[in-house]
Amino acid sequence: MSKNSCLISLSIILILFLAGCAHIPVPTRSVHSGESGPPGRCADFFASLDSRIKESEVIDPGVFRVEGYPYLRVNRFLASFRPEAAADEVAFSAWVDRMQDLDQKARAYETANLVVADGSAFKPLDGGAGLKSRIADCGDLLKAADFKRKNRQKDLLHKVSVPDEYIQLRRILGISPISGWFVYRGVRQWQEEVQEKFSLKPPADWKTRRYIPAPKTNTSSVRHSPASTERDDLGIPEYSPEELEELFRMHAPVWEIQAQGEHDRIGTPVWTGGDVLDLNTDVPVTYTRLSFTRFGKEVLTQLNYIIWFPARPRTGLLDLYGGLLDGVNFRVTLDKDGQPLLYETMHNCGCYYKAYPTRRLQVRREIEYDEPPLILKAPDLDPASQRLTLAMESRTHFVQHLYPVSRKPRAPATGYALLDYGRLRSLPASTGKRKSMFAENSLVPGSERLERFVLWPTGVLSPGAMRQWGRHAVAFVGERHFDDPFYMDQMFIPK
Repeated sequence: MSKNSCLISLSIILILFLAGCAHIPVPTRSVHSGESGPPGRCADFFASLDSRIKESEVIDPGVFRVEGYPYLRVNRFLASFRPEAAADEVAFSAWVDRMQDLDQKARAYETANLVVADGSAFKPLDGGAGLKSRIADCGDLLKAADFKRKNRQKDLLHKVSVPDEYIQLRRILGISPISGWFVYRGVRQWQEEVQEKFSLKPPADWKTRRYIPAPKTNTSSVRHSPASTERDDLGIPEYSPEELEELFRMHAPVWEIQAQGEHDRIGTPVWTGGDVLDLNTDVPVTYTRLSFTRFGKEVLTQLNYIIWFPARPRTGLLDLYGGLLDGVNFRVTLDKDGQPLLYETMHNCGCYYKAYPTRRLQVRREIEYDEPPLILKAPDLDPASQRLTLAMESRTHFVQHLYPVSRKPRAPATGYALLDYGRLRSLPASTGKRKSMFAENSLVPGSERLERFVLWPTGVLSPGAMRQWGRHAVAFVGERHFDDPFYMDQMFIPK
């Protein structure tokens, strides 16, 4: 091959890999920017704060900005309520309040990381409490100013959207109708292998390490069912912190891992002195995250339990799937009476999605996804007396066994703490700084896999890399997201 041909080939490869990029939620300005009076001052405050956040590269990528409304952010679940918000003033107000709450929570992490990114607090405010108060007050003021007029309501309804997690230009350049066929065959082969190995019984010949929820330090208990929970004007349950803690403890799983090395221990992500992400396996933690989904006319509660491993060790230099950090997300969807309806697992890269419906669900005969999801069985379980055990094989951490055990453990086990997933969005870093576990493109730095060089035509950003909740594509062929609010209707029928 001539020198010119080599240069042309390298140029084409470079273009392909640079074509398209991840969606980073870029800050936006209010229409009141530059005005005199309180709305103008608040608009300028948000613009100044967002400028510092962007310059310091501490944008939180888990939720998305709304163009023209710097005090609002949205996710796929809230975006699904546009029809209800358009039809009813009360629902519209509740919808806006929910989006404002998303923004305030994201800004709490951004500003915590911003202080350390610059080495100084954001001025002219004095400390975190004053900054939090001004964010809330200015959000309320701009909200009141914006929605005095009907045309602004229509403008917001038009602008609220969430981008998908697929880079379409890569799919075009990768000729996805052809490359997708090979990917589809690989996915189906993996699914067939899983179905052969999957069992609702305990592993028979594994040396395992087991983790169970650590006992409560506070003996007080809140007996609660989602069926009795108050709901807002969108029909979304509103839990108190105590009710939520009790729900997460009630459905917390037992993690059972085939133990063959340090890579099979769960732990706590930490930033080391050199700003390198590591995992402290001396402190086992399960991170919890509340989410919601829509099934028929119901809004259902979902409990997410997320764990991290130090690595999926490589089997050789050309191992496409091995690398630093690995993790699993176990999700429990509760029925309207508070009983488990659906269990799911995926790895924290969005890979290896599996659904385990209970007897309350019937799988649709036709599922209209280009890449059909892997649907297995769930064991019968009495949540009052039993916990669900997820038994994972060594290294790959694939869930191979799903079975119930008594809440009174008999086998030796290590206790794990339940901590809010939001902690990962602002972790202690070197020299008193704070830093998110996730970069602005949603990926966990250092967790990239070699498979990204093979699977880039799927349009998924860096396939195999760990990423922030809310940014998970769970199919390589077609489009499917872990937080799609309507996925259950696509896959199941209630019995």
